[in-house]
Amino acid sequence: MNFPIVYLSVFSIFLSLTLFFYNKGYLGANRFLSAYLLCSSAFLLTQYFFLFNKDPKIIAFFISGFPSLYFLIGPLAYFYVRSILRDNVKLSKTDYFHFLPFAVIFIGTIPFIFSTWEYKCLIAQKIVENSFMNSTYNINFLVPKLINQLVRPPFALFYFVLILRTFLKEKNVFKYLMSAKSIKIWLGLFFLLFSLSALFYIIAQLAFYLDIKFLLEHSVFYHFTNSIALLYLVFNFSLVLFPQILYGLPIPKLILTHPSDNTTTQLIQESFKGFALTHENRAASANAFFSDEYALEIETAIQNWIAEKNYLQVNASLVSVSTNLKIPVHHLTYYFNEQLNVKYTDWRNSLRIDFAKVQIDDGYTKASTLEALSSACGFASQSTFIRAFKNILDCTPSEYIKTKQI
Repeated sequence: MNFPIVYLSVFSIFLSLTLFFYNKGYLGANRFLSAYLLCSSAFLLTQYFFLFNKDPKIIAFFISGFPSLYFLIGPLAYFYVRSILRDNVKLSKTDYFHFLPFAVIFIGTIPFIFSTWEYKCLIAQKIVENSFMNSTYNINFLVPKLINQLVRPPFALFYFVLILRTFLKEKNVFKYLMSAKSIKIWLGLFFLLFSLSALFYIIAQLAFYLDIKFLLEHSVFYHFTNSIALLYLVFNFSLVLFPQILYGLPIPKLILTHPSDNTTTQLIQESFKGFALTHENRAASANAFFSDEYALEIETAIQNWIAEKNYLQVNASLVSVSTNLKIPVHHLTYYFNEQLNVKYTDWRNSLRIDFAKVQIDDGYTKASTLEALSSACGFASQSTFIRAFKNILDCTPSEYIKTKQI
């Protein structure tokens, strides 16, 4: 048994569920990503057992609905890439037609899903014996099994072309985003993984249904499947090692408003003329990134957030700010990192320490403890408060209090 594929698929399923339920980044796009990882990993695991495992009971379990997930992989991959490149996760009414093949295939398998375990094992035995295609049995009552298999390779090819077309059509965005290199590499890796997975499935389909045994048993095919598994490993750990990928691309709002307008695109390009990507003018390039109106919109929203003293809340994370202000997390991340040139946590802590200074100056600590002050300033613990205080003012709260008593 080729255990690496099994382990990596299981890990990818776990990662996809974690990403879906504990999403801290670009919510809509990452849900497409998590659904893609879940479906592709479950389907890859299913195909592995179909090709390399001869246990009818295991195959009987996997043929009870998992194969229909194949018709979700392409649409989810396409919507993920498109949402990243356009910074827009909304689906139009016509977009839902992409899920129609999955709906037809899945509905057709519902009677089989609720059939007896003995019947499923019988079908699995036919698959193990390579006699299923020549038998009168069928898993799907809506779609003949031959058509079910014949439409899959062109289905994969269609989304290969669609994703490639989308990537090439929207590639200009990478020319003007200095922070986009890692995401460009990530999307390239994503597209490569999707392509290799589709190629693996097409080859496996041909070998399985045409009974080309030497192909399945050839060492080249074995190493090819292991290469895909290794790429899956790199792909999954990229999310762990580079979490900023999950925040997407903060694309200027002019592009969002008219993504296909050549005049608008030209205006965006002209706004970047003369900005070389050097350390000296990095801030200037960042300021040109958002339109003046949008930058003012963010600044006004943040000022209102400060005026309400929301930074004193213990759970005042960047995600909570995004939820409160209804501004995407990746836009706020870019705003703080590139335009203000400061990490959000450092910026928030400086506000808290300024508040703490005012409280000390007003005699707060004469009647209350440092622990109470740290809690009032939004810090989860006194030690965190002391550390932040010293980092910002170069002295501890106790030392600062002493200076006020002199």
